Amino acid sequence: MFFKHNEKIKKRNVNIACWCTFIVWAVLLLINSFYEFFLDKELITHSFTILVVGLVVFFVVEAFLNIYDRKSERSRNL
Repeated sequence: MFFKHNEKIKKRNVNIACWCTFIVWAVLLLINSFYEFFLDKELITHSFTILVVGLVVFFVVEAFLNIYDRKSERSRNL
């Protein structure tokens, strides 16, 4: 029941959102490591914050792409 197949999910949008999340996490961790290496202090002290930022990016990008697809479908149908 938890992993039901959903026909409304667009795999292309999910893949783009995953890549955007991966890039955001990579950039945040790289910046955090530079801060820690050169300034001897962390920019983001909690790993949970980095996790939440990535999840927010994922859901925002996916929602934006779904809205964009709906609007482009409407304009093609006119």
